Amino acid sequence: INAEYGGYQRRVREEVVSTQSTGKSNAQPRWVLFNFEFETAVDKRPTDKSIFIKWCPETSTIKNRMVFTTSTKGLIDYLNMSATNVQADSIDEIKEVLGKLESGNLK
Repeated sequence: INAEYGGYQRRVREEVVSTQSTGKSNAQPRWVLFNFEFETAVDKRPTDKSIFIKWCPETSTIKNRMVFTTSTKGLIDYLNMSATNVQADSIDEIKEVLGKLESGNLK
Protein backbone atom coordinates (compact mmCIF):
# COMPACT_ATOMS: atom_id res chain seq x y z
CA ILE A 1 0.00 0.00 0.00
CA ASN A 2 1.38 3.39 -0.91
CA ALA A 3 -0.72 6.27 0.38
CA GLU A 4 -0.63 9.82 1.54
CA TYR A 5 -0.38 10.30 5.31
CA GLY A 6 -4.00 11.38 5.72
CA GLY A 7 -5.47 8.22 4.19
CA TYR A 8 -3.21 5.57 5.72
CA GLN A 9 -5.42 4.56 8.62
CA ARG A 10 -8.46 3.78 6.49
CA ARG A 11 -6.40 1.86 3.91
CA VAL A 12 -4.60 -0.30 6.50
CA ARG A 13 -7.86 -1.10 8.26
CA GLU A 14 -9.50 -2.04 4.93
CA GLU A 15 -6.61 -4.35 4.02
CA VAL A 16 -6.56 -6.12 7.37
CA VAL A 17 -10.30 -6.37 7.90
CA SER A 18 -10.74 -7.77 4.39
CA THR A 19 -8.65 -10.79 5.43
CA GLN A 20 -10.74 -11.59 8.50
CA SER A 21 -13.77 -13.81 8.40
CA THR A 22 -15.61 -16.13 10.73
CA GLY A 23 -14.66 -19.21 8.71
CA LYS A 24 -11.24 -20.83 8.92
CA SER A 25 -10.91 -20.85 5.14
CA ASN A 26 -10.08 -17.14 5.13
CA ALA A 27 -8.04 -17.08 8.35
CA GLN A 28 -4.75 -16.97 6.49
CA PRO A 29 -1.82 -14.94 7.79
CA ARG A 30 -0.96 -11.87 5.74
CA TRP A 31 1.81 -9.33 5.40
CA VAL A 32 0.90 -5.69 5.01
CA LEU A 33 3.75 -3.46 3.89
CA PHE A 34 2.57 0.09 4.14
CA ASN A 35 4.50 3.16 2.99
CA PHE A 36 3.19 6.68 3.34
CA GLU A 37 4.71 10.00 2.36
CA PHE A 38 4.29 13.23 4.27
CA GLU A 39 5.96 16.52 5.17
CA THR A 40 7.56 16.97 8.56
CA ALA A 41 5.70 19.36 10.84
CA VAL A 42 8.75 21.41 11.80
CA ASP A 43 10.54 22.13 8.53
CA LYS A 44 8.03 20.85 5.93
CA ARG A 45 10.65 18.43 4.59
CA PRO A 46 9.21 15.62 2.44
CA THR A 47 9.78 12.21 4.01
CA ASP A 48 8.24 8.77 4.17
CA LYS A 49 7.59 5.99 6.68
CA SER A 50 7.28 2.25 6.09
CA ILE A 51 5.45 -0.13 8.37
CA PHE A 52 5.53 -3.90 8.00
CA ILE A 53 2.55 -5.53 9.72
CA LYS A 54 2.72 -9.26 10.27
CA TRP A 55 -0.98 -10.13 10.54
CA CYS A 56 -1.56 -13.65 11.81
CA PRO A 57 -5.20 -14.12 12.90
CA GLU A 58 -5.77 -16.13 16.05
CA THR A 59 -8.02 -18.47 14.05
CA SER A 60 -5.20 -19.56 11.71
CA THR A 61 -4.19 -23.18 11.91
CA ILE A 62 -0.98 -24.06 13.75
CA LYS A 63 0.59 -25.20 10.49
CA ASN A 64 -0.25 -21.88 8.78
CA ARG A 65 1.15 -19.94 11.73
CA MET A 66 4.41 -21.90 11.68
CA VAL A 67 4.88 -21.54 7.92
CA PHE A 68 4.07 -17.83 8.17
CA THR A 69 6.64 -17.28 10.93
CA THR A 70 9.48 -18.94 9.06
CA SER A 71 8.51 -17.29 5.77
CA THR A 72 8.42 -13.86 7.42
CA LYS A 73 12.06 -14.09 8.46
CA GLY A 74 13.08 -15.00 4.92
CA LEU A 75 10.99 -12.20 3.42
CA ILE A 76 12.44 -9.55 5.74
CA ASP A 77 15.98 -10.72 4.99
CA TYR A 78 15.31 -10.76 1.25
CA LEU A 79 13.73 -7.29 1.16
CA ASN A 80 16.46 -5.80 3.38
CA MET A 81 14.02 -3.13 4.51
CA SER A 82 14.17 -0.59 7.26
CA ALA A 83 10.47 -0.56 8.12
CA THR A 84 8.91 -0.54 11.56
CA ASN A 85 7.90 -4.16 12.25
CA VAL A 86 4.62 -4.87 14.00
CA GLN A 87 3.12 -8.26 14.91
CA ALA A 88 -0.67 -8.41 15.22
CA ASP A 89 -2.97 -11.32 15.97
CA SER A 90 -6.27 -9.48 16.40
CA ILE A 91 -8.13 -6.49 15.01
CA ASP A 92 -7.75 -4.78 18.41
CA GLU A 93 -3.96 -4.94 18.04
CA ILE A 94 -4.22 -3.38 14.59
CA LYS A 95 -6.39 -0.58 15.99
CA GLU A 96 -3.81 0.02 18.73
CA VAL A 97 -1.01 0.26 16.16
CA LEU A 98 -3.03 2.66 14.01
CA GLY A 99 -3.75 4.81 17.06
CA LYS A 100 -0.04 4.99 17.89
CA LEU A 101 0.74 5.84 14.29
CA GLU A 102 -1.85 8.61 14.22
CA SER A 103 -0.51 10.15 17.44
CA GLY A 104 3.11 9.83 16.29
CA ASN A 105 4.05 7.39 19.05
CA LEU A 106 4.97 4.41 16.83
CA LYS A 107 8.72 4.20 16.42
